[in-house]
Amino acid sequence: MCQFKSGVAVRISESEVEVKTLHMEDSHTEIREKFLIREDNFCLSRYNTPVELIPTKFDFEDKSCWKFVFDDNKPDWWEDGMTEKATIQLLKSAKEDFDAFMSGKEYPGSIDLSELTSIPEGFNPTVGGSLWLKGLKSIPEGFNPTVGGSLCLSGLTSIPSGFNPTVGGDLRLDSLTSIPDGFNPTVGGGLYLGNLTSIPSGFNPTVGGNLRLERLTSIPSGFNPTVRGDLWLEGLTSIPSGFNPTVGGNLCLNSLTNIPDGFNPTVRGDLWLEGLTSIPSGFNPTVGGDLYLDSLKSIPSDFNSTVGGNLWLRGLTSIPDSVRKNVKGKVYLV
Repeated sequence: MCQFKSGVAVRISESEVEVKTLHMEDSHTEIREKFLIREDNFCLSRYNTPVELIPTKFDFEDKSCWKFVFDDNKPDWWEDGMTEKATIQLLKSAKEDFDAFMSGKEYPGSIDLSELTSIPEGFNPTVGGSLWLKGLKSIPEGFNPTVGGSLCLSGLTSIPSGFNPTVGGDLRLDSLTSIPDGFNPTVGGGLYLGNLTSIPSGFNPTVGGNLRLERLTSIPSGFNPTVRGDLWLEGLTSIPSGFNPTVGGNLCLNSLTNIPDGFNPTVRGDLWLEGLTSIPSGFNPTVGGDLYLDSLKSIPSDFNSTVGGNLWLRGLTSIPDSVRKNVKGKVYLV
């Protein structure tokens, strides 16, 4: 994976090296093919090696902000002076890529920029693959990249108002403890917000994968996200009336001890409600997988949920025959 600038360093004399690069391209294979650089046991093939230039800060005047690394082991033919010469060449090519980023040109692959601790204002890359920025603790206002793969910002402790990136894969914001009003990203994969302890009213993201909110203890009225994967809310101790999310995977609500009238979610996977000791009349969710209600001590006479998998009622010793009618799998009792 590209560390912002990849190249293949070729020895051209005992003390000189030339670094071959491609504009906005991270593949060493593509570079070798373009410049006909062999990688085999041929005697001259051993005098080239894949290299990377990793930024800790986008400062093109200060070489100390950049780390030169070998993609493999340092070759035995490498002279100490070659490192400085290779760095200068890679830095020039990196500046051209950075300028293209700033002008809005799309980078087709994935980029790992995890060692950056800051990004300049106006840096809004369009990346066809994934973008890793795990080292950032904060981002400037206006930062809204377009990422075809995953966007990893797991080190962020806060986000500014207006941050709503478009992400085709996962969006990782694992360290956030709060989010501003208006934050509603469109995420093709999973949205990871496992450290949030509260969410503002109006937060209803559209998530193509999993939505992880396991530290929430309560949710505002009107929270009904569209989640095509799993929805993890196992820290919730209560839910407001009207909470009926549509979940394409599993829905985990194991800390609930009661549910309001009218709670009947549609869940294509499993529904976990292991903390409930009772359910209200009219509770009949549609569940594509298993329904877990192992702590129930009794069930109302009209309970007749449609369950595509198994029904788990291991707190009960007997149930009416009508309960089994719409259960495609097994019913498990004590």
